[in-house]
Amino acid sequence: MLIRMKDTPQAKKAAQPWKQSRFYHFGRDATGGYHFSPSSIPDKMRLIGKGEIGGKARGLLFVIDYLANGGTLTAHDDLLRFPDSLVIATDVFDEFMAANNLNECVLARCDEKLDTKELEELIVAGTFPESAKEVLEGFVAKEHRPLAVRSSSLMEDNAEHSFAGIYLSDFLSNTGSDEERLEALILMIKRVYASTFGQNARAYRKRHYLDWKREKMAILIQNMIGQHYPQDLFYPLIGGVAFSLNFYPWSDRLSSEDGVARLVVGVGTRAVGREYARVFSPKLPGLRPEGSDERAIIQYSQETVDVLDMNKKCLSQTRLPLLKNPLLQEVCSVVDADGVLSEPVSTLPPDGRYIASFDRFIGKNTIMPFTPLLRDLLAGLQELFERPIDIEFAVNFPTPEEDNPPRLYLLQARPLGGRSQHRVIRLPSVPKQETLLSSRRVLGNGERKRIYDLIFVDPFSYRWEKAHGIARQVGKIDQELDGNEYILIGPGRWGTSNPQLGVPVQYGEIAGASVIVEMATESFSPELSYGTHFYADLVASGVLYLPFNEGEGDYFNRELLDRQEIVYEDPFVKHVHFVKGLDVYVDGKGKRSLICLSQ
Repeated sequence: MLIRMKDTPQAKKAAQPWKQSRFYHFGRDATGGYHFSPSSIPDKMRLIGKGEIGGKARGLLFVIDYLANGGTLTAHDDLLRFPDSLVIATDVFDEFMAANNLNECVLARCDEKLDTKELEELIVAGTFPESAKEVLEGFVAKEHRPLAVRSSSLMEDNAEHSFAGIYLSDFLSNTGSDEERLEALILMIKRVYASTFGQNARAYRKRHYLDWKREKMAILIQNMIGQHYPQDLFYPLIGGVAFSLNFYPWSDRLSSEDGVARLVVGVGTRAVGREYARVFSPKLPGLRPEGSDERAIIQYSQETVDVLDMNKKCLSQTRLPLLKNPLLQEVCSVVDADGVLSEPVSTLPPDGRYIASFDRFIGKNTIMPFTPLLRDLLAGLQELFERPIDIEFAVNFPTPEEDNPPRLYLLQARPLGGRSQHRVIRLPSVPKQETLLSSRRVLGNGERKRIYDLIFVDPFSYRWEKAHGIARQVGKIDQELDGNEYILIGPGRWGTSNPQLGVPVQYGEIAGASVIVEMATESFSPELSYGTHFYADLVASGVLYLPFNEGEGDYFNRELLDRQEIVYEDPFVKHVHFVKGLDVYVDGKGKRSLICLSQ
């Protein structure tokens, strides 16, 4: 697999076949597997089992090992940290599956003798291997910090497929007695195991022709980065994701090689999903995708925060002003009653509200040299991995008693699972009556030929209170199409968790969509989330993404759509079949797209 980029020294390294990349040789033995002995694991990581450790854990270990052996990544490596990690290798997963006769249950699921929920219940009810349980018992006796339990499967984060957001990762408060904490940890591990065979994973493997028997799950357990703040809430002040390549630059002043990052206040779950965050390029941090329009900046800024509620023992949502955290002044701006943005003061003014702008944090670098550090880190990791990468991180601020600068904790580093498309796409000249859609603000580059099916959710009939039913119907049609690709058109953001922003589908419900159109109206404004899950899926799966706004001159031919064969229709969802087929052209350089009858 080759990745083509501009002719720079780092790009030449990244453009080499993946087998020549040192990352894909790291830990690889004569069998083709990746095995590590406990003696080869650095102090920041511990290992349970003798099997493989999976892509996510291996990426992090690769970086830690490089720095431990004298390597450097940035001019500010003293501000770079890693969480303490415990890795449960794949042989524990194999032992668990075999001892509980669960491989036969997976086969029964493949034969549709069991449904996904029944299989998950059987896996969660399984008995955990006693030898691994004993090690975990000693682990929880010493570890009292909140924990992040992350998937780290063999197929995850490999050269071809990212599996971003497909498997379960979650957080534990790690409170209570030793027995309670051990029980909660093992339950979470088994839930991650169950996600190996969940609907999203099944759809992803089917789309990419991957055999479930080749998949094995390792577990990466890390201490959760953050502080214990007022109201018994635990979270980092800043969570984020970043990419060394930006396949969707929003300005002519940015190139693909300038990278992109997303920042949120609190746990980084909102940075990797399709929620509002501060999007910026480390090259030009002040250049916003929203432009300089204050109304747009306010509209697309984060106000809801994910935090670990230590009383409820789970992730919870709250609003920025309710956090009662004085450190918010470092990363937030204030919106007054007239909708005017200003820098925060010691107290929130009457009728005002906070938004997470991060303007001073990423622009002035007075708190810490965050933007130079991130820029160097992306470049250094791309050179180390010898291919474009993406990372997840958290920035932890010290307590008032500590006299230290904030630290950037690297939670995950992995190669981007896909290739960029840089060939020239020329849009054909097509009569208007044969044109279904054209848009002038496209992201990505490529073409698709002879797509026969289209799922349409009309923005003008969409009702957010019916959103989950709409999403399930879209998923049902996707399943009925049985892997046949289709075009997906609808209001706002596909895949958001907020029905008021768009249709809240899960990945497995739109896995067959090879072209996604997000339509803007007065009520819905699509904004591409440059977050790991959606972004990496666009890259790895080659999905073409088209934001559509009729008010900006884009064109949609409803008459042509209405003349097609209706396969299914209800008040909200329509599935139509184009006998002749549709061709899709996306010219990333010219920022134009065309969907027309196949020529």
